[in-house]
Amino acid sequence: MTKGLKKFALAFTAIIVLAAFLGAQTTPEAFLGFKVGADKKLADYNQIKAYFEKLAQEAPKKIKLFTIGESTMKKPLIMAVITSEENMAKLDSYREITKKLRDPRTLPVEEAKKLAKEGKVLVLITGSLHSTEIAASQMSLELAYNLVTGKTPFDAKKVLSDVIVLLCPTHNPDGNQMVVDWYKKYLGTKFESGSMPWLYHYYAGHDDNRDFYMINLAETKAVTKVLYHDWLPQIHLDEHQMGSTGARLFIPPLMDPPLPNIQPLVWRTVNLLGTAMAYDLQQNGKSGVVNGRSYTGWYIGACDDTPWLHNVIGLLSEAASVRLASPIYVEPTEIPKSYNEKMMDFVDPWPGGWWRLRDIVDYELVMSQSLIKTAALHKEDLLFNFYQMSKTSIEKVDKNQPFAFVISAKQHDYLTMLKLLDVLQMGGVEIHQAKADFVAEGKFFPAGSFVVKMAQPYKPYAWALLEKQKYPDMRQYPGGPPQPPYDNAGWTLPLQMGVACDRINEPFEVKLEKLIKTPYPQVPANQGGANYFVLGSQINASYSIAFALLKDAKAEVWRTKAKVTKKGNDIPAGSFIVKNTPDVKKALPALLSKYSMTVIDLDDAADIAKAPLKFHRIGLYQSWRGNMDEGWTRYVFDDMSLPFKTLHNEDIKGTKEKKIDLRADYDVIVFADENGTTIKSGQRVGSRGGPSAAPGAGPGGTQARQPASTTPPEYEGGIGQEGVDALKAFVEKGGAVVLLNQACTLAFNEYDVPARNALQNVDRTTFFCPTSILKILVDNETPIGYGMPKEAGAMFVNSLALDTSMPGFEWDRKVVASYPEDNILLSGWLLGENVIARKAAVVDTKYKDGHIILIGIRCQNRAQSHGTYKFLLNALLYPDKE
Repeated sequence: MTKGLKKFALAFTAIIVLAAFLGAQTTPEAFLGFKVGADKKLADYNQIKAYFEKLAQEAPKKIKLFTIGESTMKKPLIMAVITSEENMAKLDSYREITKKLRDPRTLPVEEAKKLAKEGKVLVLITGSLHSTEIAASQMSLELAYNLVTGKTPFDAKKVLSDVIVLLCPTHNPDGNQMVVDWYKKYLGTKFESGSMPWLYHYYAGHDDNRDFYMINLAETKAVTKVLYHDWLPQIHLDEHQMGSTGARLFIPPLMDPPLPNIQPLVWRTVNLLGTAMAYDLQQNGKSGVVNGRSYTGWYIGACDDTPWLHNVIGLLSEAASVRLASPIYVEPTEIPKSYNEKMMDFVDPWPGGWWRLRDIVDYELVMSQSLIKTAALHKEDLLFNFYQMSKTSIEKVDKNQPFAFVISAKQHDYLTMLKLLDVLQMGGVEIHQAKADFVAEGKFFPAGSFVVKMAQPYKPYAWALLEKQKYPDMRQYPGGPPQPPYDNAGWTLPLQMGVACDRINEPFEVKLEKLIKTPYPQVPANQGGANYFVLGSQINASYSIAFALLKDAKAEVWRTKAKVTKKGNDIPAGSFIVKNTPDVKKALPALLSKYSMTVIDLDDAADIAKAPLKFHRIGLYQSWRGNMDEGWTRYVFDDMSLPFKTLHNEDIKGTKEKKIDLRADYDVIVFADENGTTIKSGQRVGSRGGPSAAPGAGPGGTQARQPASTTPPEYEGGIGQEGVDALKAFVEKGGAVVLLNQACTLAFNEYDVPARNALQNVDRTTFFCPTSILKILVDNETPIGYGMPKEAGAMFVNSLALDTSMPGFEWDRKVVASYPEDNILLSGWLLGENVIARKAAVVDTKYKDGHIILIGIRCQNRAQSHGTYKFLLNALLYPDKE
């Protein structure tokens, strides 16, 4: 071979090798037709998914796509796995190594060290869960391309030989599609930067990132399976956006307080990785990076938080927002002083100027690539630490740690207790069931009770969910007003769900069997054979069955007026008595099987005091302001199969062409937690009646100010005075208006209800209760209190304390639930309990033939507070007149 031919052969070989390494040749820009992050350009979920599919087709040995679930609106949730060719060929082997490292009970230390050397660190990166925080979903295209082609600031082949990247471009694909479609529809108009008039998650909107310990939503379930069941990554970065005029990017370390249940090594590693990201951002000239502000280590309901309790390094990033893809200009004078001066947590302030979607993409690219590089540098430590933290969880007894929590087999609502077990198991908690009666710390527990021992790999998670929280008394300055937490101060699930759960500090002996799945009871085959049967009002599922029988089987149903005993069974007030007609007999077996329900058969019900109940037609108001509590209320209705119709402004107030008679079409109209002024006028106001922040605004400065009239006119306004008058007429004719939490202010503002909010204009130094669980006393002999225990835990979320008064003509009132005289706090933080002591929480007011029901708490908060659902359920199934 000649010298020239040799050179040609070598060059050709080099090209072949390079092409083999680069694999995919299609850039995101070539695929989309525009550069990622370009002004006024966005890729929707269909395009994002299609690009990842193309990349996987072009480089199948380096990137593989997995469908990890299905969204609420039935879109596939995709996750890309990106690593070296060698790792991809042994993917299952590395997943198995991680599973072994999670459980030190079957893995000696020396073997764990060997597996840490052999294994690969798994890094999960998720983004744009909040769909208007759209940059991460766009950035993911470029990140995937860079990793697959090796166009990274590090040796990609070397780094990816130690790291397996799990990249989920967005875990809210429905919202991404909605937001991009809305933006494109109004691009170039004055509505270009406006918010959608509905939620960007079908049920939860922004609250989709408050579901990660309750695991209600389809998207949450999918990501939770990746985190704690199927893949077990050691690191999880969740990428978000915040306000526009402060820092350009927040990354850890976090600010105080830390949740005490979390292992110190989690925090040290969070700080290590956050600091490494900050270093690389600074090295790349990215100013305005802040840490240690706004975002705390306390709350556990968010996607990045819950991993801490599973010995996973959860990381949060928050980038300064633009108006989706429309750039903004920030005047230097608009930057708050706290983000204009150098401080140790903010060493390089951003000077102001233009800020674009591409800027966010660039920051997030540097940050994400930095994390992957740092994970490779510490691969062995990260894997062994994952093992070591699980070992510590099992073997070390922490300060104030109980031995176990016991959930008795004897419960007020046994089926809701089983739902709690479902939630715990979805989060990876180990649960055992007692095979015999036992005594623990002097208390008797029957066989069949459930035991959650603390000696398990996910001890911090189980402990944090079952324990009562005590938020530290933090002040803005010594002697000053309280410093609010970022979100919940308390969330104790048994208290929210109305489940008896005992903390047991000392060890006890009983034969236990580990649960594989929640043991829902088998339904007896011979139920419903008598003339009548009873559905107990204390069981939430009874309401679902009652609704189904009323609607589909045209059943004859009554509600008991008082507690009675039949066939040795205590039947609480408000229980449903159903006549067992042929249509009922046909429908009943499937319903009992669906809800794992047992009924009480009765031969005769003539001697039971009862009131008739007909099928009630329900309307649920939906404003054009994207109300998350309305979304969660819809979720509860759908989850419980409660039929309803959504009502918008014109459905209540009518139009010039159509006069509305609400009573002709509805029996109950529900308003979720939303200020009365917003309901009437459409104007956003804060929880105490003042102007509210723009939706999506968060720490790190205010959101980019929206131009005037950014909402199309058809989505402006509220129900107006016409709607107020129509609702009054609806009540006069026997309808029921149900007002949840701040919606009660509609009644205070517009009607002469014999009640007012005792917290109106009370300042934070006098009373303060940030999202906590408070004790309420319940009258369960009155219709709205039917089925409730006499004491319950209620979620106080910008809630009310109601003062009732002697009613005027044609009005009446009944206090259903009230706060006790003292010891009101159950979990969280409460200052000034005397302000709400003996005040009402729930009031049933009667006007002429109808009712306005004031539920001054979040009784269905985020579909978590099952223990107080019955206030709402009873309002939907209020007994009819004799």
